[in-house]
Order: sequence, then C-alpha cells, then structure tokens
Amino acid sequence: MKVITAAKMREIDSAAMEQYGIPAVALMENAGTEAAKLVEKLVGNLKNKKICIFSGSGNNGGDGFVAARHLSNRGARVKIFLLGNIDHITDEAKINLEIVENMNIDILQLVTERDWDKVQVALAFSDCLVDALLGTGFKGNLTEPLAKIIQMINNSGKKVLSIDLPSGVEADTGNVVSVAVKASMTLSLGLAKVGLLFYPGAQMTGELFVDDIGIPSVLLEDSKINQTLIDLEMVRRLLVKRSPDVHKGICGRVLVIAGSPGLTGAAALVTKAALRSGAGVVTLAVAKSLHDIFEVKLTEVMTVSLPEIDTGILGLSALPKLLELAQQYDVVEIGSGLGRNPATVELIQEFVRQTDRQLILDADAINAYHGKALSLKEAQIMPILTPHLGELATLLNLSIEEIKEDLLEISRRAAAEYNAIFVVKSAKTIVVYPDGNLYITTTGNAGMATAGSGDVLAGTISALSAQGLLSYTAAIAGVYLHGFAGDLAARAGMSGIIASDIVNAIPSARFGIEAE
Repeated sequence: MKVITAAKMREIDSAAMEQYGIPAVALMENAGTEAAKLVEKLVGNLKNKKICIFSGSGNNGGDGFVAARHLSNRGARVKIFLLGNIDHITDEAKINLEIVENMNIDILQLVTERDWDKVQVALAFSDCLVDALLGTGFKGNLTEPLAKIIQMINNSGKKVLSIDLPSGVEADTGNVVSVAVKASMTLSLGLAKVGLLFYPGAQMTGELFVDDIGIPSVLLEDSKINQTLIDLEMVRRLLVKRSPDVHKGICGRVLVIAGSPGLTGAAALVTKAALRSGAGVVTLAVAKSLHDIFEVKLTEVMTVSLPEIDTGILGLSALPKLLELAQQYDVVEIGSGLGRNPATVELIQEFVRQTDRQLILDADAINAYHGKALSLKEAQIMPILTPHLGELATLLNLSIEEIKEDLLEISRRAAAEYNAIFVVKSAKTIVVYPDGNLYITTTGNAGMATAGSGDVLAGTISALSAQGLLSYTAAIAGVYLHGFAGDLAARAGMSGIIASDIVNAIPSARFGIEAE
C-alpha cells in the first residue's frame, strides 16, 4: 500500500475534482459516511448512543458534519462542538453544516466559559467521540483552545475516532509539538498519511483504517507516490523458495568482516543471522588473536585469521588477503563490532573502494565515513548501509533531533548524494534508495530495542542478497523478515528479548512468509 504526504494528497484531491469532475462535497460525503460506520464499529448498535463530534472550520470539520447526519439517522444522540471562526468555514463544510442545522442536531460553537462547561458535561455522559478538528495541513503549535479541547478529549477516557489523522499530529512526520488526540481508531482518507506510521504519531493513531472515499484508483496508485508499506504479499513475492536439488554452494556465500576485543558478540550475531536466513556458506574473517575465540564460539560458521596491527585490531596489512578472499563470496558484510581504530577506519575505506563485491556496511563501517561520506560513491557496486539514528546523525554531521524532524527527506537526500541504499533503523525502519523511493516496514516491536538486534538485521540482509535477491529487494525483504522474526520472539514476552531470540526465530518467520 502507498503512503502519502499532505502535499501529494492535496494534489490528488485536486486531480479527482478537476480531471474527473468529482465534487469536493462528494468526497466529503464519502468520508463522513465511512466515519459513521467506524463509530458504529466502536460502540455497536447506535440506537440512543451519545456521540460528541468536535469539528473545526475546515473540510475535516465538514467530514464531521456528514458523520453527524448519518449517526443521527441511525438513532444516535449527536452533539456537535464547533471550534473556530464560523465565518471562515469552507464552502463544502458550510453545506453540510446547514444540513445538520436543518436536522436540528445540537450544535454549540465554543466561545464562552459556560460553553466549555457544557463540553465537560457532554464528555462525561458520551459513548464515543469523533475528532474532526484538524486536517493534514496542521503543523507546529496548537492554539490554546485547540490544545484545551484535545486535552479534555484525552482525559475523558472515551473511545475516539479521528478523521484523517489525530488532531495535533503532523501529517508528514508524526511529530507532536504539544499534545495530540489519542485515538482508538483513525480513518485515513485516500491513503495512509506518513505521520500515522512514525512515532509519536503512530502511538496516537490507534487502529488504522484507510478508505479511498471514491478517489479513482489510478490517482492513488500513481508511481510518483514514492512511499510504500512493506507488507506480507510484497515480501512473499520477493523471496525464492529453495529447489529440492540445491546444495550449499548455490544457496549464497557470505563473508563477514567483524569483531574486535570486547565486541566479539556482534560478529557472532551477524554470522548466525546470515545462516538462519538461508545462506549456504558463511565465513567470518577476524584478527589473528581473536580467531581461537571464534573457533570455540561458532560451530557452523567458518573462520579465517587475518594479520593484525595490534591485539585484535585490523589495519591495511589485512587488505590484500581480504580482497582475495572476497572473490570467493557473493556478498560481504563489514563493520559489526570492528572497532574505530584509525588503522581499521583506513582499512574499511580502502576495502570498500577496491572490492567488486556487494557490500553491506553496518556500525563501525558506517562510522568510518564520518566527515568523508562522499567517499561512499567510490564503491564499485552500490552499497547497503544499515545505520541507526545515531550512526546516521554522525555520518551526516547532524543531531538525532534534526534527523527526527525530517527523517524521510534527510534519508532521501543522503541516499541520492552518496549513491547508496540506506536502511535506517528506528521504531519504524525504512529502506531508502537514491531514486527517492522509500519503503516502510510493517513488522517489528519495541522488544527489539536490544543490543545486537542491528547486527542480526545486517546478517539477514546479507544472506538474502547472497541468495540472489537484488540489493534493491534484499534490503526490503531483509527488513521485513527481521521484524517478523522479532514479532515471533515477542510472543514469549516482549520485555527481555535478546538478539539471539530474533536469530533463532528467523527460520520460522521465513517459513511463515513463504507459506501459501
């Protein structure tokens, strides 16, 4: 499913009206009708149910007026509270306001303190609330009356349906500057808005429903909408089932360059994840003094000893052997727990520049390009980078807060400027390509916020790439598979998940995805 920004949704709305002749009032009618259906889903039989609708003066408020009419027709006892200047109400909303006035539905414009007292009483006795205060154009700080009414809605403890997105949530980022409606359900109109998927907006959304409200499908499927949800059917099409006559040599060969003193666990997790994700052969290349540790620590993974410049530290002396070794593998993962010694940084940069293998860069391999990000363009094949927000901020010389303010566009610019695929790890991991296309995962959970989870992701993507998926699709499938494995691990309890739990769940997750 496509996911959309506010500006692009406005373009689509305009195209529906201008190119197809669909009146704005018809779109509003469809939105309000669907909203009424969801209110019924929330509270059951509407007969004599008390519904409070909070409407602004824009088209979002108009959707609320339409919902009020349908709810009243089904026997609900409806009150509309209007916030905003009634003289500024949009033409389409005004049409529907006049209809509900003619139906003698109770409408109160919030002006005096006594009006606010009436809201408090109505909230106490209501069965459900409808939030139709703000649309997708909202950004920044709320006015005091809006902040007040939203806080009252949240404090009421009642079920809430938000139309299009919870008021107070920014449509393109999910940011909440002060306060936002905490909805039980959100009905997103046309397509899901980006801000409904990213925190804190996602936490305010509740159960998400999307309705096309009669907009022609050709507009909603436009290739210029370059945000897409990664879902089960998409990944199922990407993964290739094993043929009965395969052997390990053709199931993908992954070379991992990882580990340093105190960080051997990262290397172990990457390699195990690659095997669990289906790679036929996985080899770990490590500094000579760490080799014996991994011989004991790893059973199915092969190991190769590399010359070191200090105990457990790699430098340029390891480059010739690594370049030669890489020729035997389909994919190379580099960076997990490799360390930040200046000599190691130099090795990483030279290896990335000289090898002709598909590369997955994680952790210290990403940090190696701090201040030198443009050098990533020297890679012979477009690399896949898997930074968390801190690593991305370091790479781009920005703060984490600056990244969060405009995550999607900053990630897009980075992917284009450095000619790399970025897998940005956060509460909603995204995959971003130099052409601007961006994919958002629908799997994963808070329990995966644990040390080593990112190493598992790097190993998962490496394995899928080695098994023949293009780098474009391996990143998408890897993110989804990794999150799905985390969801399976969480069935035993989200708190206390460790990275090894995710690794062990990968085969079951892949089986679940591939099962028809």
